Amino acid sequence: MVLCFLIIITLFYKNYFNTLVPFKSSNYKIRGIDISHYNQVYNWALVKEKNTFCIMKATEGNRINDPIFINSWMVAKKVNLIRGAYHFFKATSSGEVQFENYRNSVKLNANDLPPILDVEDEDIDMRQVNIWLELAEKYYGAKPIIYSSYYFFKRNMLGKVNNYPVWLYFNTRYKLRPKFESNDCVFLQYSQHGKTIGINGEVDLDLFLGDNEKFKQLLIK
Repeated sequence: MVLCFLIIITLFYKNYFNTLVPFKSSNYKIRGIDISHYNQVYNWALVKEKNTFCIMKATEGNRINDPIFINSWMVAKKVNLIRGAYHFFKATSSGEVQFENYRNSVKLNANDLPPILDVEDEDIDMRQVNIWLELAEKYYGAKPIIYSSYYFFKRNMLGKVNNYPVWLYFNTRYKLRPKFESNDCVFLQYSQHGKTIGINGEVDLDLFLGDNEKFKQLLIK
């Protein structure tokens, strides 16, 4: 009985704590937020004071467009925030039609982030995810970024989606973050209940896991 307990503890440590490293948000200098119509931005200039980039929800499924995206996209450019636009993938339609929705809504320019695909639904066919990613890379001429939670990605996506950069959510309240030993993790969403000046209420907080040079290399040319 004791031996079984020790084996379980060892496996738990190996698969959980042994994959984590200490985390301190102040060690990362390139900070940003991600928003959708749920967020209320009242002053974009103030948002820019504390953030380098803003990633915005643009589209969802085969026909939904976020109602604040067009205005947010234009205003963020005016205040010199680096912009990113993501598509929320749904299990109910193909990668082709969902990419068409995104392509028709999002025009990426030099110094924008590459196209971003948000994948969170366990019913999604990862073959359709790959189709979206491949179409986005071909159309925009840049490798897209995959967003998901860390454990969802490990459980449902690792080895099933093509090797694209990832942006992962991980709750860092215990001052730990994953090692990210597989795909190239470029962004960490470290809080879904953050605060930043210029926005009423809570907002998702993100960090770029690299230096200024690597950040510049990631942007659309």
